[in-house]
Amino acid sequence: MWDFGVTTVALFLVVVLVVLWLSTRRPPGLPRGPPLLPFVGNALSMDSDPRVLYKNLRQKYGDIFSLYVFHKPLIVLNGYNVIKEAIVKNADVFSDRPRSFFTDFFSKGKGVVGTSGDLWHEQRRFALNALREFGMGKNIMEDKIHEEIAQFMVALEEEKGRGFNIERLVQNAVSNVICSVVFGKRFEYTDHVFVKFLKALDVFFKNSALSGILNVFPAVRYLPGDPFKFTKTMDSIDIVDNLLIKPFIKDHLNDHDYENRDDFIHVYFKEMRRRQQKQETTTLDLENLAQIINDLFTGGTETTSTTIRWALVYFLNYPDVQEKCFQEILENVGQSRRPSMKDKTNLPYVEATILETLRYADIFPTNLPHSVPHDVQFRGFTFPKGVTVMLNLDSVLQDKDVWGDPQNFRPDRFLDDAGKIQKREEFIPFSLGRRVCPGESMARMELFLFLTTMIQRFKFVPVNGEKPPMEGTLGLSYSPKEFKLNIIPRN
Repeated sequence: MWDFGVTTVALFLVVVLVVLWLSTRRPPGLPRGPPLLPFVGNALSMDSDPRVLYKNLRQKYGDIFSLYVFHKPLIVLNGYNVIKEAIVKNADVFSDRPRSFFTDFFSKGKGVVGTSGDLWHEQRRFALNALREFGMGKNIMEDKIHEEIAQFMVALEEEKGRGFNIERLVQNAVSNVICSVVFGKRFEYTDHVFVKFLKALDVFFKNSALSGILNVFPAVRYLPGDPFKFTKTMDSIDIVDNLLIKPFIKDHLNDHDYENRDDFIHVYFKEMRRRQQKQETTTLDLENLAQIINDLFTGGTETTSTTIRWALVYFLNYPDVQEKCFQEILENVGQSRRPSMKDKTNLPYVEATILETLRYADIFPTNLPHSVPHDVQFRGFTFPKGVTVMLNLDSVLQDKDVWGDPQNFRPDRFLDDAGKIQKREEFIPFSLGRRVCPGESMARMELFLFLTTMIQRFKFVPVNGEKPPMEGTLGLSYSPKEFKLNIIPRN
């Protein structure tokens, strides 16, 4: 006769074995991937920089594979054709963002800009149209960028003759452009409110990647000592909201001359009131306005400032590229006036250098995650409802079959035999489809105007001949390691 204790232990072991077995199996239809460990999935094999892991898994499992971060699956898409088929040809089902602790926490159950449905469609469409109007119609954006560049050049002039870290100056200038476009006001770089605001943005950028574990295990935010920087990240977001965004929205609400103001907030108010007067159903409101502004700062500041810093890294490592850019500017613009967007077609090598910087730096190698609103069949696989889908842009921007020698920094790859810019559809540093970066047009304009003016006015050289490393650090974006440079006036 079985002993009751022995039976209990046997049943317990069977249950444990079944649980272990289930935790190492992929559901039928899910893309293949590396073997799973019980409970942790593939989490132990995932580095802070996923590019090498993704490259190896692509070679073994193909353009579509799956991983498990503890108990949550994610599917990785690789290669231009696969990514385009998913988010362009099947945009209706691949344009959602996955639900996460952070999006739910911020929205408090109301939904936020950028998740799914009519909300993000309307907000995004408005933002794109407004920024396009500033950039293409009224030329407001170019004027505001030029205004900031003038102050930035003064700050650079003060640093000539001594090695310095340019990171802070670049972040000041790029953030001020967004302040000018959104709020209608720029700040002095020493303004205490502006300095505090930028420090809060820095904290957010540096802690965002570490705080990602909260999307898998929200409860860890209660651990003593704030090991995953939840409290610091929340504090930084509160500072960003309460120091500038909400006060400026309030000031604009009290300004009844919004019809004659040229900044993003007033344009938003004008459209919001127009739709309200016509009694149209709309998601344009003050809460979503604050969220859009937050997105413009967190996305726009990081993208443009990081790309400018990478360009300087490449100029220091490839002085011939920097000199060739200068000679083209000298021949087509001169030094008596500042470059403008009208000069772009006459500066193909400069433009090719900017494009190569965006490709080579690859600052958002996996972009932001996508999701699907329901079970989806795609290329023979089942994508379960709500699954996280990662777009491995690195697999496109660093593809040997596309670029030939992607490991080399070579601006000429973007020029045809006649020396004109040739467009490459695989050039997707801003992603593609409905979720393409809404600030792309502004970022491209900033990069062109800042870099052409910087090259026109100054020569950038290493400190004591020590070139900065070409390898960076992956956090919210892939950014250069700290480096110093010298600047020499061109006159």
